[in-house]
Amino acid sequence: MPGAVEKRLLDQGLRYALGLRIVVTGLSSSVALALAAMPDRAVAAVVITAFNAWSLLYAVVMVRGSGRARQWLPLVDVAAVCAICLSMTWTVTPDPRGGATWVLIALNMAVVTYPWQVGGRALAAATLTIIGFYYLGATLADPGGWLADRTLGPWTAAEAALSWGLYRFVRRGARASDRLIARGAQLRRAAEIAAARRAGEREYLAALHDTAAATLLMVGGGVAGRAEPWLSEQARRDLRELGRSGDAADGETDLVPMLREAARHTPLRITWRTPESLFLPAADAVSVSRGVREALANVTRHAGTDRAEIRVRQDDARVTVEVADAGRGFDPSRIADDRYGVTRSLVERMIRIGGRARIDSAPGTGTTVTLTCPRALPDVTGDREVISASFQRGLRWAVISISLAILLLLDLPRLLASGAAYTALWPQVATWCGLVAVTLTVAVATWRDRPLGRWRWPLVALVLALSVLATAAVRPEYLLGAAHWSEGDAGWPVVLLLMEGRIAVLVAVLAGQYLITFGQAAIAGEAALSVAGAISATWAVLSYQLATAMIAAVLRGLAATSARELHAAERLRTAEEVARHLHADRTGRIAALAATAVPLLEGLASGALDPGDESVRRACAAEAARMRRLIADDATHADALAHELRACIEQAERDGVTVTFAEQGARPELPPRVRRRLVEPAIAALATARGRARLTVSGTRETVTVSVVAACEPPPPAPDGDGVRRSVLADGDRLWIQAAWQGEA
Repeated sequence: MPGAVEKRLLDQGLRYALGLRIVVTGLSSSVALALAAMPDRAVAAVVITAFNAWSLLYAVVMVRGSGRARQWLPLVDVAAVCAICLSMTWTVTPDPRGGATWVLIALNMAVVTYPWQVGGRALAAATLTIIGFYYLGATLADPGGWLADRTLGPWTAAEAALSWGLYRFVRRGARASDRLIARGAQLRRAAEIAAARRAGEREYLAALHDTAAATLLMVGGGVAGRAEPWLSEQARRDLRELGRSGDAADGETDLVPMLREAARHTPLRITWRTPESLFLPAADAVSVSRGVREALANVTRHAGTDRAEIRVRQDDARVTVEVADAGRGFDPSRIADDRYGVTRSLVERMIRIGGRARIDSAPGTGTTVTLTCPRALPDVTGDREVISASFQRGLRWAVISISLAILLLLDLPRLLASGAAYTALWPQVATWCGLVAVTLTVAVATWRDRPLGRWRWPLVALVLALSVLATAAVRPEYLLGAAHWSEGDAGWPVVLLLMEGRIAVLVAVLAGQYLITFGQAAIAGEAALSVAGAISATWAVLSYQLATAMIAAVLRGLAATSARELHAAERLRTAEEVARHLHADRTGRIAALAATAVPLLEGLASGALDPGDESVRRACAAEAARMRRLIADDATHADALAHELRACIEQAERDGVTVTFAEQGARPELPPRVRRRLVEPAIAALATARGRARLTVSGTRETVTVSVVAACEPPPPAPDGDGVRRSVLADGDRLWIQAAWQGEA
């Protein structure tokens, strides 16, 4: 099955091929009817009108019809082309000076556009059938005369073969771009899913830090001595947040109401400077609102003021939200990099959406937190360039093949057989060699995948100069005839050199090349063809060259539209995959919290648990410590075990416990499950410790031991596992709690 780019190419190619046939055949037949001599002009008018009407109907049905109609309709078209070949007795006057007849142009356009409509075998059969009927019609119209020229059949077959080659080269380019894009999309999708899962995990941890952990920490620290409405409401809000934390947000949402909702649960008096509405992608709006909530929580806890100001502004590139207070301020340089509230809850949250967070403060001058979120459109430049490069490379090889085939198989025999038609032979040989050299130069550049760059226009000038040289060496009576091989065929190297640029430039240069040639013939005052014959002959070649140039332009537009459609489809598939993975992750997180944190929050929300009760306070403190350890769990940290323990120490010190921390020996990197088993006893001990505590981590290549000496409650019993053994020794009111890991020998 064709890929997305290839399928779009086939659809567009069919439309363009049929449209080109209608235009070229219609113009050539109309010019012939107006200017050329005809045996029976009334019959010719009927035949030409009927055939052009059929071509139009055929194109409409082929483009809009069903698959079954597309299968049998080309057979009818072949019959129609054969019919106009048999009509030459009434529609074509044999005249060597008349150039290519409208019938010949019509059948040539039919066979060169068939590759976009039928397969290779059907193309060969149709071409041979049409050639056979052409010779039959030519023989009936001009027995043994000019119309039945033996070279016309082989050249028509060669045109069909060259057109088939062009079609195959371009389609191969589309197929190559499909493979490259599919491979890149697969890698991007995997990377986006992994990044989304990491971002979801970090957003979940940020929400955990801002909600449940903060509430349990307040209860564990004795901030709330009894059940109060604000505590119940906060616990209920925490449960709601945990339930939807990590949800994949889709579409856009209004940021302003989300900011007001985030500020509603603070005791601060807020001054607002915001627009009435400001729509952002939902995921970005959620991250910004949660960052504002954390900033307001910091004002409440640390600023020593009950006022804050929220300012929101926007432009085409970004949205900026500022949370400012006139409180006591602080020195940001003294905040440790591993402090979660600043580094990860604010800074990393904004980094995850491509934004940034900045904290400006100094003692006595207040604090301003600035959150910036970018407004960026999806970039499809990469895919567009891949598709365009594949298309252009395939088309370039096709035109190289066409140019070389014409020069070697058509022009060289004409040149060698027409010595009497030239005033001197060397200009013809030099021109032929020069055009071959230009074509091979482009072939080498294409093979090496290097653009011609600044050499493009000197080569164009060389082609035009060679065309003038060859025309000047043709005797006047042979100008524009078969011996004047360079008259139109010099245009193929021009197409090859300029087809990747603007179509108007290529048309202008091609027109200039033909006008120079016609000007030389006009100055000579004689030519091998009549005016009508010259127009027909020129149009037969020029239409094919312009068709190739137009294909290049169509392919460039097709690359852009295909890239946009592929990007949209990829975003949809990626969003579905991300949502599926995040749902699984979220389900696992909720299950992990259900046994411990959720019952505590539910009890606080309903009033069933008294925050003044010592056992409740200790349970909340232990769960808050466990959450802090989870938040600090970062496998990318240089020493993840020490990083998690320091998070536990930070909380204990907030509760007034003085902790001495010592590390000894070099430790191996431990998997997360082992780290959790080693840290859990320390969490429980430090959560209930009083006065002073000592925490020690020692290790070798095969062992790691974490021990705590403190006046604390015994940790809850837990089974050993993952190579970790736990032990508890009592010395008066102090306990020595140890967790030791022994690696495999």
